[in-house]
Amino acid sequence: MRFWIGLGLAVIFEVIGVIFLNYSYGLTKLIPTIIAITFYLSSILLYMWNTRGKEVGVVGALFAGLGTIIILLIGFFAFDEKISTLKLIGIILILIGVVNLSKNPKQKGVVQKWEYLS
Repeated sequence: MRFWIGLGLAVIFEVIGVIFLNYSYGLTKLIPTIIAITFYLSSILLYMWNTRGKEVGVVGALFAGLGTIIILLIGFFAFDEKISTLKLIGIILILIGVVNLSKNPKQKGVVQKWEYLS
């Protein structure tokens, strides 16, 4: 449970950082730039905390995938950005990947490490 709370906060902080990057106009506005940097730093620290004892590739993919989906949706609803068919297909593929990555890796039939090479 702590993992999901930490990951959720890391993603939310990343999204807030991206939103304030948009308002910083290329880092030319001081206050939005400081807020963006603060939230990005907090996001990275939470991400690093979440990787303790976890598979780094899985945590990284979950972090990036969830952040990307949320940022695309906020762009669509808040900033009137368009979501093309290709972007929609990408979102669906990311969601499928996130669901698969969040499942228990010790399930039956899963290849562990490099055993398929031996």
